[in-house]
Amino acid sequence: MTKKTPFTDTSAILFICLLGVFNHFLYHWSGNHPVVAAFTPVNESIWEHLKLLFFPLMFYTFVEFVFYGRHIKGFLLSRFLGVLCGMILISVGFYAYTFLLGRDLLVLDILLFVISVVISVKIGTKRIENKSDAYEFRNLSGIILFVGVTALFVGFTFYPPNAPLFYSNM
Repeated sequence: MTKKTPFTDTSAILFICLLGVFNHFLYHWSGNHPVVAAFTPVNESIWEHLKLLFFPLMFYTFVEFVFYGRHIKGFLLSRFLGVLCGMILISVGFYAYTFLLGRDLLVLDILLFVISVVISVKIGTKRIENKSDAYEFRNLSGIILFVGVTALFVGFTFYPPNAPLFYSNM
């Protein structure tokens, strides 16, 4: 029998969407503070906007882990693989629709973000329920991957590579 949890996909989706929207403006509101820059978008590049999904989902995941998921093998790896799918969807989706339309549209950007949040949460939950990653050390693997991607976000915020993913779209 599985343990009941107050954490639901709906609460995760709402939390991630709301914190993501808040984070979109936080860097500017902070007076361009460098610590805030590490975790929120500093420009209009796709890379920086992936932070809107990654960091709220990571925060929600670690709270969920502390209160519910720490006894579930593979919990963190499952959530990481969900957010990875969402980040890929945002990147591919943005380039696909802007290629087809010849420009970007705010309403499609927002819709793409929301769809990516839903897919990220649903994939993570489905993997947890199916015990897809229920092996020893999968939570450790999840921690390492979350920390590794966080390090990439921080590093590439201050030293972005010369590649289209990092170019500001404005």
